[in-house]
Order: sequence, then structure tokens, then C-alpha cells
Amino acid sequence: MSELQKRIARLGRRESNGIGFSATAREKPRQLLLGTLAGDAAGAKAAAEAGADVVLIEAATAAAAVPVVESLKGTKAVAGAVLPALDEAGAEALRAAGCDFVVCTLEGTDATAVDTDRMGHVAVASSALDDTTLRSLAPMGLDGLYVTRTPGNMTLATQLQLVRIASFASAPLLVNVTAEAPMAELRALRDSGAAMVIAPKGTTSTQITALGETLKNVPARKGGRGDARDIALVPARAAATPEHDHEDEGDDDE
Repeated sequence: MSELQKRIARLGRRESNGIGFSATAREKPRQLLLGTLAGDAAGAKAAAEAGADVVLIEAATAAAAVPVVESLKGTKAVAGAVLPALDEAGAEALRAAGCDFVVCTLEGTDATAVDTDRMGHVAVASSALDDTTLRSLAPMGLDGLYVTRTPGNMTLATQLQLVRIASFASAPLLVNVTAEAPMAELRALRDSGAAMVIAPKGTTSTQITALGETLKNVPARKGGRGDARDIALVPARAAATPEHDHEDEGDDDE
């Protein structure tokens, strides 16, 4: 399991007190991960130091992303790569460099390059994908879906498209925002199946820190009554359970 998938699974959870009676001050948990795009080592390290949970290195090739990924070693940020194409050799080079996951289009990714037991994979998705294709993504064990949109106020129609993508694919969304995204927009994205928001390349350290503080004010999702939005935050393979044999039920009743 990738570190990205682990952090998504922990979203909104509070740590327990542990053994003892002393009160411990805890930081309010975020309901969404904070990601940011970076194009070089300096920008990547600055984003990590400013509090980004995930740094996505945007590069033309896997080879170009490798040294930027390596620059994040020793930081708390998860390193990901956003590429136009990915082959098996490129995936192996990124894994060796410490890359946690790769974002790529379905058409640009070689099937042999994807091994989610060794490195996470996030597919690029949009509302253009039909329901059948989205359903077919569910059993592939993807870490999430990367969706680019026009940031700003969303209509319910736009929100419904995000919900459709997340629900049919049973995968959390990684969605772009502006560096100054307001709390109301972040809450709407959370309700749409987003697990992470991504600030654009060039976002300053001050802006990253401020966006992180805004994320802390996003309220927790209200559970109960079978909240369907939660399905988007549970990776398909993690939620899978062995089928129950119903034929044996009732034998003791005869």
C-alpha cells in the first residue's frame, strides 16, 4: 500500500490518548490532504517545508522527475510524479528514487508499468469518461483519480459530475484548486469525493501554509444514514471482502 493511500485512509481521524491520564494537545485533523505541484527541487523542498502533505512533481519524463523526487528524501511530504507517459523502465526508476505514486493518463500508461503493490498509481479522469469505464477502474486498485477543473464556485451540476466519477470508480479524487481557495469551496470538494486538493505550481510557501490552515477549518463529514460520499474515500481493493457462501446458511435450521 502506498503512503498516499495510507494518509487518505487516516483523513479526519484523531489520535488516541494512549496510556496515562495527562491531557495532550492535538492538532485539529484535516479533512483533506494538501498537495502542491512543483517543477524543480527547490520548489518541491519549499512546498514540503511549508506544510504540504504531498508534493507532485510535474515533469516531461520519468527521468526528469527522478532527481526532484530524490530531493524530497528526509522530508515529511509524500513524493508523487505527474507525467504525460509512463513505461515499465520509467516506473522502476521512479520507485528506486523513492516515488510513492505516479499520475498519468490511461492512454499514456503502459499496463506493465502499473504494480500497485510496489508503487501507487493515480489515473487522470474527467467527466468525459463514461460510466462503464469508471466502473471498470474500481477493481484495479488505483490510489485515486486526478481531476483538473476550473477552480471557483461550483454549480450542483459540476459537483454531481465529481460525485459520479468518485462513486462509479470507487476511488478518492485529487482535485486542483487555487492557492487562495476559500473554505466553502474546499468543503464542497470534500462533499464531492475529493481526498486531496492540489495547489498550482508556483504557489508560495506563505500561500501553502495559509491553505493548510484553511483546510483545518473544513468541518468533518456528517455520517449516518449511509452517507454515500464515504465510498469515494475507501480504495476498492482495501474494501473488498471474500464472498460469503449463502448456500450453507440455514442448514442448522432444518
